[in-house]
Amino acid sequence: MVQLAPIAGREEQIRRLFWETVTIGHPLPFELTCARHYENLGLNWYLINGAADSTVALVDGEVVGYSLVCCDSESFHQVQRKYFVILVASVLLALITGRSNKESRRFYWLRLQDSLTISRTRKVLPKNVHMHAHLNVGHGFQDGSVSRKLRDHADQVCLSYGATAYFGEINAVGGRRILGLHRVGGQIVNDSTNKTFSWLTGQDVHRLTLIRHLTANEQQAA
Repeated sequence: MVQLAPIAGREEQIRRLFWETVTIGHPLPFELTCARHYENLGLNWYLINGAADSTVALVDGEVVGYSLVCCDSESFHQVQRKYFVILVASVLLALITGRSNKESRRFYWLRLQDSLTISRTRKVLPKNVHMHAHLNVGHGFQDGSVSRKLRDHADQVCLSYGATAYFGEINAVGGRRILGLHRVGGQIVNDSTNKTFSWLTGQDVHRLTLIRHLTANEQQAA
């Protein structure tokens, strides 16, 4: 049975799941240089600033998924800029001192290109859509039961702040998968290639930006 619980006291389990699923449900096949700084960029705002709005999914007491919700975009971007600068400085220092492996160098180069693409895709979002959610489900729990509970949590949190919609990003392989995500997740407003994950998986991975509209009809349809 899937249960939702606060993230407080479960931060390390969230961090572990982050790395176990970092490559579309699988761990990285190499040791990443400056991994802790990369992890901080990906998780710290949610675990500290956004903890009250986020949740984890538990099965037999174990964290099998999480819904990290951001309802304060100004705080999010301010904090993320700090973590981004720290990561870049650390990666450059590792590169200069010869402490970076070739896989990590390619990973960060591709991530930089993906980050620039993400910055451009943000411009397609309506001005009134600024809240977002990041959902992640562990391998073996992807039948939809966990993700639906996590999505419903994000819906309710954003609704409680008066939002009519929020956005998220999903990585998908293949057109059939994209059509399915369109049906259950919301309105796809951008479709771009995820260069990092395409390299890591050897497949054509798309990054889909979706808007989830919080109307009664939309929720019933999903």
